[in-house]
Amino acid sequence: MTAAVQGRVARFYGFLVARLSAPNAERTILLMSLALMLPSLDTGLAADDYLHQLILQGSHPLDGFDRPRLDIFRFCDPQLSPGFLRAGIFTWWDDPNTRLAFFRPVSALTHYVDFMFWPDSPWLMHLHCLLWGAVLLLGVRALYRQLVPDRFIGTLAFALYALDDARAWFVSWVASRNGVIAAAFSVWALLAYCRERADLQKARSHSWLALLLLALGLLAGEGAISICAFILGHALFLEQGPLRARLVRLWPYAVLLVAWRVGYRLQGYGVSGSSLYVDPTAEPLTYALRWLERGPVLLFAQIGGPWSDAWSSLFVFPRVRALLYVGALAALGCVGALCAPLARRDPLVRFGLFGALLSTLPASAVFPADRLLNWIAIGACLVLATLLAPILKGEPSGLPNTGVARFVQPIALTLVLCNLVFAPMLIPSRARGNVALRDVLARAELGVPADKSIEDKLLVYVNPPAVPLAAYTPITRAALHIPRARTQRILGTSTTEMTITRLDANTLHLAPRGGFLQNPASKLMWSPKRPFTAGERIPVGETVFTVRSVTPDRRPLEVDVRFDRSLDEPGYVFEQWIDTRYRPFTPPAVGQTVILPAADYMKVIFGMALPIEARFEP
Repeated sequence: MTAAVQGRVARFYGFLVARLSAPNAERTILLMSLALMLPSLDTGLAADDYLHQLILQGSHPLDGFDRPRLDIFRFCDPQLSPGFLRAGIFTWWDDPNTRLAFFRPVSALTHYVDFMFWPDSPWLMHLHCLLWGAVLLLGVRALYRQLVPDRFIGTLAFALYALDDARAWFVSWVASRNGVIAAAFSVWALLAYCRERADLQKARSHSWLALLLLALGLLAGEGAISICAFILGHALFLEQGPLRARLVRLWPYAVLLVAWRVGYRLQGYGVSGSSLYVDPTAEPLTYALRWLERGPVLLFAQIGGPWSDAWSSLFVFPRVRALLYVGALAALGCVGALCAPLARRDPLVRFGLFGALLSTLPASAVFPADRLLNWIAIGACLVLATLLAPILKGEPSGLPNTGVARFVQPIALTLVLCNLVFAPMLIPSRARGNVALRDVLARAELGVPADKSIEDKLLVYVNPPAVPLAAYTPITRAALHIPRARTQRILGTSTTEMTITRLDANTLHLAPRGGFLQNPASKLMWSPKRPFTAGERIPVGETVFTVRSVTPDRRPLEVDVRFDRSLDEPGYVFEQWIDTRYRPFTPPAVGQTVILPAADYMKVIFGMALPIEARFEP
């Protein structure tokens, strides 16, 4: 850097040091973070919010929604799948034995409160999320105060955590509140554990409190198990005495985890049969491969890289995806090289690194998303703060002396800009992420008739860009009391162009280029362990799907779908995706073929110029 640039950077660093050294800095950071999330309050509801509403209000207009009111996170299992398949929420290629069921009664109870006391006020539901966010941030602030003797480093770590745009997930989507609740309880559990080890005279009371809070966290969301990485890290790196004695003292937490896991299984909760969710105990090799793929993406997002949410969407740009992964490894390697000498001399850095790295293990059991970073960030922000503090203060003696020492300043400046300048600027827009989700779904739904005439029809989605753009239609309409089709069928997705041939009056032949199940979202309820076979017949209500050929990896390549009556008779509504929404589709004449183009995903996601009808406003 030139002398002029170095001068500007020094003044910028001086400004940050002054702000972070102020007596009320932590309070200011907390209030700033919460204020930046306030734009979420008017974003309304979307997708799973309506699914929760139907269950919690005891409304069962669709098959599969009649269940205990606190069982709102049981998305599918062999008992529910037939009903969802009849309703057309699930597709013909979904495995009816797939299980995606999560035991989160504490989080479910908060949604029950929402829909019982202010069902028509989504802004209060978002405010409810924000309050849980405040509980979590207060816990992180108290944790850093407890652990970090250097007040400036602790404040910097808290700023890195609270002002990260990933925290906008606290409030952006009401249905994902379980993440912030689980994180809040588990952080306070870790704090109670740390205080127990610091004050042995009160160890018993703090120990029971830590166990209770951890139990509540686990009953709010499975991610709470990540805090055990930090509890173990504390025992390994921050406590005194023989290692065996330190580990033996953790037995109550081991008992709690085993009891939770056994109870979880006995009640029929867990995941299986999905390509997006992985059970580490049932599929250890698959899970290890997923961790190697997803772990670096999550860590890269945490230190300032691109949002991890984009990873799954980039399947349509494989070269970009590969470049992102290589960039993640390179960035993590550089930051790791700078942190290595700090870890050798500072047990607190080892604690942070250990907790952050192990926290990627539970997060890698599901597709990458920034909402999973709540626990990874606890350790990562502590490590980054320790690395950046001497650089901000201009203390050369505090700089790591490594082979990449000459890159310290540019790497540090990049980290500071990404995490303390750009990230806070993105919080308001990411807090409004629910609007993007709501509007994409609403724009898709807008092309489907919404008058009474649809109620006795079979709605056929020929080529939705992704399954959710069709599956949520009956759920949303049932919750909003909008006329909906008697049932619906999804024939395929427009991941690639699809060739459709009319074989006879009742039958269509479908041949997507590259076959079915290319979009990751379509594999939510299918895994390679359930391969298709040529000639396989799949009856779904008044339709029968027959797999004519399969790909080398046993996905359907070409499929015939036979309806129980002529496609020219009344009673059908066919819809195809064109650009940004559904349009009416007319099946070709017998013996004729049509080719439907692949979806343009940029238009699908960002094509928001079309008006959204008032019924979808919050």
